[in-house]
Amino acid sequence: MTPRTAALALCFILAACGATGPTGVRITNDGASATTDKTPVPISDFTAPQIRASIAGKTFQYTRPDGIGFITYNADGTFSFQDDVKGGGTGKWTANGTEFCEAWGKAPAECGVFKNTGDAYFAAKSRLVEMKT
Repeated sequence: MTPRTAALALCFILAACGATGPTGVRITNDGASATTDKTPVPISDFTAPQIRASIAGKTFQYTRPDGIGFITYNADGTFSFQDDVKGGGTGKWTANGTEFCEAWGKAPAECGVFKNTGDAYFAAKSRLVEMKT
């Protein structure tokens, strides 16, 4: 048996083993109920009020091209962050129309659309996953 054939056989075996659990179940309502509802939620750009309601007073884990860490957005338009490599700092954020802008420290503001894909927010150059407490 070649290494490639062995790898394919292992994939089929593992796929068969995983087929015994529940399928098509999604936890909704903050984990309070399970449903098989597979209705897709359309991805759309948020308006400024939707952006503010989505992030103000909340902490997220972020992933960016230049770092990974945690960020807390304050209602006053400021934020604090702790990057896994670069350490901590502060910045400012704004929402206008469908545009979201954030300025990290003394760097120029980065702006872009703000949208939700169901499991994360995409804000300018950041992917944000809300931290539940």
